[in-house]
Amino acid sequence: MHEGTITRLPREILDGFRSIPKATISDVLDGMKISGIINGLRCLIPDIRIAGCAFTVKSTAGERDTYTAADFPIGRVIEQMEEGDVFTCDLGGREVSHAGGLACTAMKARGVSGMVIDGGCRDVDHILSIGFPSYARHVCATGARTRVRILAINVPVELKGIRVSPGDVIVADITSVAVVPSSVAHQVLEECRRREELEAQFVGNLQHGGSFEESHRQLGIL
Repeated sequence: MHEGTITRLPREILDGFRSIPKATISDVLDGMKISGIINGLRCLIPDIRIAGCAFTVKSTAGERDTYTAADFPIGRVIEQMEEGDVFTCDLGGREVSHAGGLACTAMKARGVSGMVIDGGCRDVDHILSIGFPSYARHVCATGARTRVRILAINVPVELKGIRVSPGDVIVADITSVAVVPSSVAHQVLEECRRREELEAQFVGNLQHGGSFEESHRQLGIL
């Protein structure tokens, strides 16, 4: 298993993104010509919004007995995660579980913010019982043992066509998952805050009898 490096952003930036709706982040990223929205993942716990640094995992999957237990050192991976990280796994969309209840319990105990998997997860009842925020392409019973090989951690990965680098900001809620490149995270956050203020004025105008078109002309947003 190859091990890359991760540089984590200050906590105040992550905390700032936690209150920003995904639609606002999407609009700001669009304005910056950045593709960063991962749509279509299943949100297991809809009432929780997370923001954290991407701890990336690149894995591959095959049929049963393709790999050995040693090829799947998930415990060693979890031990390298820190509080506020998001387990961000590229399994190529395969319908095989990369993490279940035990792995999620271990991650939560370390203060990991949640997990995003372009692949599968299982033990949903367990995950729900501990309240661990989880986003996955598949919910399935098929286990990783002898089927999954972890190739690398903290290297660039791709989830449903969206590139994620170690340390990028992952923001997720019931709507979707957003990936904000760490290099522009502060700029994106400030623009999101500015846009949220404008949208609040927009709503205020409507509530006081203003028209949609008039508000749009005045504030320049939709």
